[in-house]
Amino acid sequence: MKYLLVILATILSFDSFAVMQTKTPQKISYLMTWSDYTGGVFKFALENQDEEARALCPSGYWLDGASDKNAALYDFIKEAYQLKTPIIVHANDSQDWDGMITKECKLMLAIGF
Repeated sequence: MKYLLVILATILSFDSFAVMQTKTPQKISYLMTWSDYTGGVFKFALENQDEEARALCPSGYWLDGASDKNAALYDFIKEAYQLKTPIIVHANDSQDWDGMITKECKLMLAIGF
């Protein structure tokens, strides 16, 4: 049982290294979405990211907005962009979207302020 807990803790600790978050709330500078060929993926960037976020996610954040699971998050990002609401982003910097040659991080959570 102890070995199982050690293995589980090790796996979870490696996964946690991939999660980053912005330090202060920032407004969304742009929001992009494409037609059918991306399958509903959207991409956005923040106006003034802190240095760590710029290093990990230099070209912004992405998520599959067509997924039923992500529809609410897409609506939230769209509304935050339209209303110029500052947000804090939590993203997985190890999951880059392969639809572009730039480095984006997969959005996991957005908090509006």
